[in-house]
Amino acid sequence: MSESNEQVVPAKIGSVHSSSDIIRSKDLISKWRDAAKRCHSESLPDPWEQFCITELATRNCIRHRYSSIRKQWCEDRVQVKMQPEPFARGAMRECYRLKKLSAFRRNDQWEHAQNYVAKKYIRPVDRQVVFEDVKLQMDSKLWAEEFNRHNPPKKVDIIQVSVLEFIDEAGCPLYHLEHYIEGDYVKYNSNSGFVSDIARNTPQAFSHFTFERSGHQLIVVDIQGVGDLYTDPQIHTASGQGYGDGNLGTKGMALFFHSHACNEICRLMCLTKFDLSDGERRALYSRRTFESGSTRLISCNPSYVCEPLTNDDYHSAMERLRSRSVSICSSGGFAERSVSISSCDGVSEADSAGRSGICPCEACAGKVMRSLRRIRLKSDDESASVVTDSNNDEMRVASFERCPSVDSTSSCCSSRHTREAEREAFWLEARRFSRPAGFLSQNEMQQLAELAMQSRTNSVLGQIHLDLARYHELGRFLPKSVSASKNMNFMFTDENDHSTREGSFVYDKQAALYHLDMARQCGVLEAIITVAEIAYGLPHELLKDISDADYWGYDDPEELGMELMETAAEMGDRSAMLLVAESYETGRRLGRSRSPYWPKAVNWYSRAADFSEDSEDGTEGFISKPKYEIVQKIAEMHREGGCGLEQDFTKAYELFTEAAKMAAEAMRGRIANKLYEMAEQCAM
Repeated sequence: MSESNEQVVPAKIGSVHSSSDIIRSKDLISKWRDAAKRCHSESLPDPWEQFCITELATRNCIRHRYSSIRKQWCEDRVQVKMQPEPFARGAMRECYRLKKLSAFRRNDQWEHAQNYVAKKYIRPVDRQVVFEDVKLQMDSKLWAEEFNRHNPPKKVDIIQVSVLEFIDEAGCPLYHLEHYIEGDYVKYNSNSGFVSDIARNTPQAFSHFTFERSGHQLIVVDIQGVGDLYTDPQIHTASGQGYGDGNLGTKGMALFFHSHACNEICRLMCLTKFDLSDGERRALYSRRTFESGSTRLISCNPSYVCEPLTNDDYHSAMERLRSRSVSICSSGGFAERSVSISSCDGVSEADSAGRSGICPCEACAGKVMRSLRRIRLKSDDESASVVTDSNNDEMRVASFERCPSVDSTSSCCSSRHTREAEREAFWLEARRFSRPAGFLSQNEMQQLAELAMQSRTNSVLGQIHLDLARYHELGRFLPKSVSASKNMNFMFTDENDHSTREGSFVYDKQAALYHLDMARQCGVLEAIITVAEIAYGLPHELLKDISDADYWGYDDPEELGMELMETAAEMGDRSAMLLVAESYETGRRLGRSRSPYWPKAVNWYSRAADFSEDSEDGTEGFISKPKYEIVQKIAEMHREGGCGLEQDFTKAYELFTEAAKMAAEAMRGRIANKLYEMAEQCAM
């Protein structure tokens, strides 16, 4: 009896359904059928049907596609139909409507062919320029994928582009080929600092992200497109090389950051505010009235700022990014496979790098994090990064390893929600390898300056600040009310009566001095020398109308000038070496705390003399002496003695003779004879 009841009861339960359940079930089925119908291309209306493109002649083309990961081109033959007249025109290119048959088609049904946009340069350009544009956009696409790996609120993508070559036409013209995207086309920012009034945070945060993630080696700007699907970006590199004429180098980076106000997405991704003067920051946020009631900028916690993706070499930045698209940490025994849709086969993987099925247990996480830390330390040795904090790194790894884990029998069998949360936490820690856009501490400023002195290279961040100072002086950031004619013929304020003559403009000198000082703190040689020249009252090329050093708060400007000139001399500037040597010889420009000291003068004169004529860059600076004059100076100090230097006639004889030979080689016969006479006097 009990067995029969057990068989009947489930049948009765299964047959009982409320009318509301049935209605909901039918409604759900109807929605699924409607969704499936919409997915079928034949059921969707063609937005270009009215243009009768299918009736045009079929044209044979070769499509060139570029894989940014493999750095290889591949070709295939396609058939297209294109309107002869452009439907849109920009400053450099015009756009044509085009239909292309799928490579997997079963028949030539042009009415179901996909819509594309073909773009052609208005003026003739070299064929290589067209292919370089594709490389630029596909490299930008990799940066978009890297941005998405950090789980922003909105994912972004950059349209895949290829080159279409019409092989049956004269000259085989080249076009850029992109999918047609319906919607409102918006330009969010430009390569010259323009920022759209439309309140979109993601494009601005994406540009900021690329700058920090690449370790200041590049920035992706000129963001435009439909929604968060972008096209035609521009890349500025720190070297200013590659990616066409639109690559403005650090000048383009300066223009972006002068108009960029960090938003909620920047803070969510722990991006650092760029250092601007108080006046610049007030002007920037006064223009962003749409955020005035809800935005509150806070400093990024330094513990979340780690090292850059690569060292200071740009090409290695792209190489590291390409390798990350294939595998983030093969040394840990795990493969993160994220096949880019920019590859030649056009296949895309839905799984992002952060959800690739890697075991998130404590042992595995600790193993990979230790491997990442070893990579960090190696990178630190190579690039001498200034934002490394080993204590913070240990603390973050330790805090991650303390996360709840499961035993060996259930570590990979936990609930889906827990596994996803652990993976997100794991990759969040593993991917925080960015170099901040702003300074974090006075200690890091000092490390930047020391790094510049050791490597004799300018900091990218410092060069950006120097460019901003120069832009201020040129009137680049003046209000639109100032006419262009006045900008082209500006005149400086009169230093005698402090009056400004007609036709001149007054730029933000405080902001210019702020960026000049930031560049100095970053160890930029030009900024260091400029500030020293201002302190000494010497003529200088940058900020010519500024002649006092009150900004730096020194009671004795010569103290500041001498300190900076010695720094410039240590960095290898020959003109600074000569000025420092002359100061220690004569006692001029030393400041109140220093006195003449000939051993230092001899040292700096000797180092200046060691510079070969070929090593100079052609800009002689504020002091220039031929080698025989420098050696003559050293010889005279050894002959006279004093100020801490012992008298040495033998050394003086040798140096006068050496100077005479140099003068003879320089075709200065009269001077050479005089130097030989001085040498003979020392030998007597």
